[in-house]
Amino acid sequence: MQRLTLVPVDKSHAVAMFPVLTDTALYSFTGGKPPRSVVDVERWFSALETRLSPDGSERWLTWIVQLIETSTPIGYVQATVKDHQADIAWLIGVNWQGRGYGGEAVAALMSWLDDNQIDNVTAHIHPDHKTSQRIAQGVNLQPSGVFHEGEEIWSR
Repeated sequence: MQRLTLVPVDKSHAVAMFPVLTDTALYSFTGGKPPRSVVDVERWFSALETRLSPDGSERWLTWIVQLIETSTPIGYVQATVKDHQADIAWLIGVNWQGRGYGGEAVAALMSWLDDNQIDNVTAHIHPDHKTSQRIAQGVNLQPSGVFHEGEEIWSR
């Protein structure tokens, strides 16, 4: 049974996503800080609505991960796409972790990439982030042994 749906991000998601994004535990492996306000999230999501980088050279594709049963947003998945190469990332809110949602959301993202003939996929994963490593393995990404800014590049 499918539990999740991916919805293209837009600024209307900011209010519902703000509480998901404010838990500092989310940033222990990725760095950065939680957004300070709904307005900050709205600005960020507005920039992503175009689905293009400012110079138009990359597609910036971000989807809100929602529970089908309640339409509750629980995180996001994203892919930065250039030619037939995608660099992916994901985030599931702390309150929804440990239930398999991350793996399901990333599998749905990978299915979309496959359907759109985007063959080469990478993800940058902190070497201590075991949950993200398991999610990556679940969608057939493999560690490369190459590190960039402290994170290992996993690829397919």
